[in-house]
Amino acid sequence: LSAAGPDTTEFELASALAGRVVAAGAEPLVLLCNGSSRSGFRHPLATHAPLGRRAMAVVCARRDGLIANITRWVRFDAGTSEELDAEARIAAVEADIFTATVPGARLDSIFGEIKAAYVRHGFGGEQWEQHHQGGPAGYAGRDPRVTADATDTVVLSQPFTWNPSGPGVKIEDTVQITESGLTVLTVDERWPTTSVNGLRRPVTLQV
Repeated sequence: LSAAGPDTTEFELASALAGRVVAAGAEPLVLLCNGSSRSGFRHPLATHAPLGRRAMAVVCARRDGLIANITRWVRFDAGTSEELDAEARIAAVEADIFTATVPGARLDSIFGEIKAAYVRHGFGGEQWEQHHQGGPAGYAGRDPRVTADATDTVVLSQPFTWNPSGPGVKIEDTVQITESGLTVLTVDERWPTTSVNGLRRPVTLQV
């Protein structure tokens, strides 16, 4: 993403990411990308559209049978106050979901917390209907996706990928439940982060 520019197309970015994933010894399973003209799409298949002033990339990759999932954003200007505010609020939604993801919790209970978190942080109660919210990860991208009917129970050492999203914002990493709390598995030391409830969370890369 740091090598991309406003004139880079979504297809060019997705193909570059695929090459990096394969070079790291992993298999790209999902590669999604949107530029600023398509920022309203939360699960965006790449097109020939240029990235413009801002872009999102989503990678789901498998290595040694296990799947990691990640979303990152890049922008080529300072960003608007509305964007910066929404980015902070979606990170707060995610933080509330992380707090609810503890051993013994049931997925349907966490799903209720997801819906409440959107309202609590100013996104409204319908955002969970616009895209799936994630769930346990590992040998499948999500196993299963969280819903009001999912009765699976969180266990120690289990990986999760939550992906709350709102208009023009989304946040996603793969984490693991440990005895000392959540550990973020998909960390790149070069990527800018901020601390949210003691966890390093990604912010938009400004190029």
